[in-house]
Amino acid sequence: MDPTVQAQADGAFTHARRRVMFQRVLGFLTGHQAADLLSFDHVRDKLKIRSQHYAGTQEIPLDKVVGSVGRYQEFNRAFLPTQEYVRERWKRVYTVAHGATGFPPIDVYKIGELYFVRDGHHRVSVLKELGATTIEATVIELDTPIHLSPDVGDEDLDLKEEYADFLRATDLDTLRPDQAIEFTLPGQYQKLLVHIAGHRYFLGIQEQREIPYPEAVARWYDEVYQPVVEVVGEAQIMDEFPGRTEADLYLWIIEHRHYLSERYGQEVSLDRAASEFSEEFATGPGKKQLEGEIKRARADGKQRRSKVIAVFGSGSAPSEDPVVAEAERLGRLLAQHGYTVMCGGYGGTMEASSRGARQAGGEVIGVTMDLFADRQPNPYLTKEKRVKDFYPRLKQLTGADAFVVLMGGIGTLTEATLAWSLLETGQISARPFVFVGSGWRELFAAFRAVTFMRERDFALATVVDHVDEVLPVLQEAWAPSP
Repeated sequence: MDPTVQAQADGAFTHARRRVMFQRVLGFLTGHQAADLLSFDHVRDKLKIRSQHYAGTQEIPLDKVVGSVGRYQEFNRAFLPTQEYVRERWKRVYTVAHGATGFPPIDVYKIGELYFVRDGHHRVSVLKELGATTIEATVIELDTPIHLSPDVGDEDLDLKEEYADFLRATDLDTLRPDQAIEFTLPGQYQKLLVHIAGHRYFLGIQEQREIPYPEAVARWYDEVYQPVVEVVGEAQIMDEFPGRTEADLYLWIIEHRHYLSERYGQEVSLDRAASEFSEEFATGPGKKQLEGEIKRARADGKQRRSKVIAVFGSGSAPSEDPVVAEAERLGRLLAQHGYTVMCGGYGGTMEASSRGARQAGGEVIGVTMDLFADRQPNPYLTKEKRVKDFYPRLKQLTGADAFVVLMGGIGTLTEATLAWSLLETGQISARPFVFVGSGWRELFAAFRAVTFMRERDFALATVVDHVDEVLPVLQEAWAPSP
């Protein structure tokens, strides 16, 4: 192996890692962290994808490779290495890239225009570092009518999920394959379902017959939605509302038309409604009013999304220990109040909290590891996030909206102290952090006596004696401001 190339490989990896560090520092200062790789399973589940087909071997653009199957913690969205332990393999791949044999094709899934790596993460990272723009790949394409852009984020995916639910309910993508109804605000697709139901009702009255739902959907699109979109295009109203979509304008104009018809006591034309909407809300006080409505819609959307509660506990707690019953009750209470439970995904109190949540009809995310390949996830998970080892697992768990710590062992202490450290250093934003059990009070007293922890560190956490006291802590933390 050429020592010169080896030295270049080591230097290139160090340079890539340094760029990651700079991005993190910049993100800390600006509040805009570099995007993580997208999880293939997460995106597939969001879009409700059920079919796929083999698309052959082809050259694919590297700037559209933005996700991973199971290894999305080792690289960021730019495929810069985020973990030091990948150095040696990355260097070996770099060395091969400078040889005469070349690489075999990587294996990817394709969703929309984006690619998710099944095998070949290091090859993608190295070639991007070397300035390549394409890579040979064997592609399996998942079938979806929904467009994804390379910079898609979590809020965008929530909107795409709503879109997928709308298409499944209406089959509009089959009835009208050219449709592209995309909103920039949450909660809007439900309004379209109401419009379709209303149009179906009035068609039934006009034509004195039962209108089949697929016919109602197609006719709503042709007779209601498309005419508004055509008016918006002809009047060039989109130019007055940058960053908004035709679907956004459709709803706003339809609602404004209803308001004007009520105001004037007669039916108002689409052209007039569109014109008056543009005049009133494109500038001045009307624009500020609309911006306020947009902010409220976004806030409502965030509030509607289920908050995720990470439950830290022991995987080896005996079934007869009272903490197991407490964990099951905790899971049940959280699910009954609309929260999603996240845990390590295996046995003990993890299984108990999962069981309680599922029995109450809730969602359970289990973060399992390749490191524990010999262990089976508990049967109550509704979603499994598989990661390599403890480090990406802890990153997943500490991304939850709140932490609840049950009595446990060294693993529980590790999870709790890491979350505590992230809160203390500001690496994650303030959020509820609840320890359950009187034993924690004794341990906190010991921490105060023998460590350098300060009272402001203890102020980040709340200790309660029973799981029934957890919900009031969460509800108080998330209560709307008066």
